[in-house]
Amino acid sequence: MLLSFLFFGFTFFSCAPKKQNIIAIDVLLIPSEEMYAQSLQLNSLINQSNPETIKLDKNHVPHITLLQSFIKEEDLPKVNGALEGLFKTIKNDSLKAESLFYYKDKAESFSMIAVEKNEQLLKLHQKVIELVRPYIVKNGSEKSFVQNPDGSPIGESTLTYVPEFVEKHSFENFDPHISLGVAPTKLLDSLATQVFKPITFKAESLSVYHLGDHGTAQKLLWKSE
Repeated sequence: MLLSFLFFGFTFFSCAPKKQNIIAIDVLLIPSEEMYAQSLQLNSLINQSNPETIKLDKNHVPHITLLQSFIKEEDLPKVNGALEGLFKTIKNDSLKAESLFYYKDKAESFSMIAVEKNEQLLKLHQKVIELVRPYIVKNGSEKSFVQNPDGSPIGESTLTYVPEFVEKHSFENFDPHISLGVAPTKLLDSLATQVFKPITFKAESLSVYHLGDHGTAQKLLWKSE
């Protein structure tokens, strides 16, 4: 009797569906050293004025997003495999940092380095979506992200942005950029004319990161060879 009970219990639990862990990922390009350094410099000056905004560092790396999405964690090796070899299609191409973009009609604004949407970058963006689309799911949650160190909840704008990325922020709406954070417009006016340098650069790598709050790339999950 006891053996039957143990057998039944083992069968029940072994056949029960496993709880699937959903993670939020960012498929992105890491800029080359000169562009990376300029991003850190601008962000540091912004942080001096507004310590509450995003801080770029080794755990919040400057990047150009190609795709944000939710996937099943168990599918991550398949996603990484699908992206294998794709970096070679753009590693020799030049990218251009065009301007420091922000909303000049506001007292303070979110700022970013606007990157030219050239043909090579747009094709790469489209190819990444094509390759990852079979693994995209919609049912992510706050737990899908790298959690905030202070215990504060993941922002609502982050929670809604990720599942809408392909539909609302891709293809003709694709807006390649490097996020810098929120600052007073007067400071951004000064940074735009005195510090920002429009430069041509190349991508250092194609990578997959685990997303944190505010679209920050926080934990490296895969990097192109």
